[in-house]
Amino acid sequence: MTMDATLFDRMARDLYVAVISDMLDGLGLRDQVMRSHVRPIDPSRAPVLVGRAATVVVAPQFEVVGQPYTNQIAAIDALSPDDVVVIATGGNDEIAVWGELFSNAALARGARGVVTDGCHRDTRMIQALGFPVFSRGSRPVDISGRGTVVSYGRPVEVAGVRVQPGDIVFAEIDGIAVIPRPVADEVVTRAFEKVAKEDGAREDLRNGSSLAEVWTRYKVL
Repeated sequence: MTMDATLFDRMARDLYVAVISDMLDGLGLRDQVMRSHVRPIDPSRAPVLVGRAATVVVAPQFEVVGQPYTNQIAAIDALSPDDVVVIATGGNDEIAVWGELFSNAALARGARGVVTDGCHRDTRMIQALGFPVFSRGSRPVDISGRGTVVSYGRPVEVAGVRVQPGDIVFAEIDGIAVIPRPVADEVVTRAFEKVAKEDGAREDLRNGSSLAEVWTRYKVL
């Protein structure tokens, strides 16, 4: 199975994070869903975001040292099409690690969106741009002299989930799941199969079948 834009678009259209979580559970991967404090910046217009993880680590800084945005710029310029920027901050809610200009730069490089356990800023402009951002919350405070990118393209932990570069990120209003790349083909295949069964179960329930009958028939709930 080729993890490309066509498949990511199909996943975003036909799947949802609960079924991804269920399939990960079925493989014994029970800690692949981020904690619930990482949310879409506009729940009323929450997109479904699917793509490959491009990881970034931001650490605290206590003074402006040299050119303040050097590492941040390098991390964004390294993005590839279909990437989802995954920024680990250790849950820092003091500064904004993402904003509207970074969103424009990432969008121009073909990135699909951002997930961070830190904060963003420029909410209204990001909303107008239509670039999906999932974060801990909004805060207008600039990163300069307060935080810096210390690495990118390395394993990170965000909101309780370890993320490797190239893992598949599935984010929507109900939460964010991370599919380890080695099992992505199996998880996605099983997810599509379960959704097909759920479609049948849903129709039977609406036509009057009991829940027990539907469970016996489809083994999905």
